[in-house]
Amino acid sequence: MPFETEFAAPDSLVFDPKNPRLPKSETPSVIEAITALFEQADVNELVQSIAHSGWLDYEPLIVRRRDNVVLEGNRRLAALRILADTDLQHHFGVSMPDDVHPNARPAEIRVAFVHERRDARDFIGFKHVNGPHKWDSLAKARFAWEWLEEDPDLKLDDVARRLGDGHNTVARLVNGYVVLEQAKDLGFDEDKRTAGRFAFSHLYTILARPNARDWLGLDAPINDLLPKHPVDGAHREALLQLMTWLYGQGEARSVIKSQNPNLNELTEVLGNKVARQILAAEHDLGRAYAQVEDRSKHFSEMLFALQGAARDVLASVGDYEHDEDLQDIAEGIQRTVRSIVASMTAARGASEAQSVVADARDDAS
Repeated sequence: MPFETEFAAPDSLVFDPKNPRLPKSETPSVIEAITALFEQADVNELVQSIAHSGWLDYEPLIVRRRDNVVLEGNRRLAALRILADTDLQHHFGVSMPDDVHPNARPAEIRVAFVHERRDARDFIGFKHVNGPHKWDSLAKARFAWEWLEEDPDLKLDDVARRLGDGHNTVARLVNGYVVLEQAKDLGFDEDKRTAGRFAFSHLYTILARPNARDWLGLDAPINDLLPKHPVDGAHREALLQLMTWLYGQGEARSVIKSQNPNLNELTEVLGNKVARQILAAEHDLGRAYAQVEDRSKHFSEMLFALQGAARDVLASVGDYEHDEDLQDIAEGIQRTVRSIVASMTAARGASEAQSVVADARDDAS
């Protein structure tokens, strides 16, 4: 690591208010910081490991010298704070082993002091974006956005290259973060979502699709970075409606049960006025999607599924033991299939008749 190291007491170090996994706050309390890391970063697992095996000084924490803010290593700092404080152990329900390792509570640990956050950006970005200790997509997005905000001379390509990620990936993440922050400013409350977890990928994925961008009035190219508050006044209600459909809000539940196929269905619905009205009024994605669904494709998919099921049954017919009820079911299926074939034959005849009429009209003209 290209930093000179020194030693510092863990209780002299400060949690980073800009750590992407911490709540946005100028000065998060110790409880707030550890709570966020406890929920997102398996701090208890690290506490137990250190308690049993001792503190392994494999990599120094990176600390800003002027205020002792830990730029890299907040999870490890949280674990050390819990190990050293019985009140924190009780607060977070952490059970300590009977025989705690003698080096589990070091008086000092190795740290690498830097002058500014930018001095550690490359190392932190590589480690947590594409390196061995990856953050989730929302933390990556916040980190990249703050990096671009911190240094206006940086271009998107520079950040993407230094993170070891693609230009388009970073743009999608940052744009998703920008829109999320605007939605929060307008009243969207992540804590009031009805979805079990906050799936940030729903937002940054749908924002790359033309129907969603039209719905929100975003006319910039998809891979260009959006400015702060990119959704104009005429489309802000549409943004809040989209966030509700994606994540739920209070009494209104999310319409996304799984990203595939529901996100694609919602994307199609956004491009159709009638379908949007049905979704807004009834909050039923299935009914709304029926307005835009390719019914011919749906019929084909069901017919292929029927074919596959029939083949499976035929392959197992040797296991059949005489049963009047099963015989009746099979005969009913036979009648149903005959009706399907008859309807398809009639549809083909009608189509051919229309073609003949059309050809006659063309000849007459």
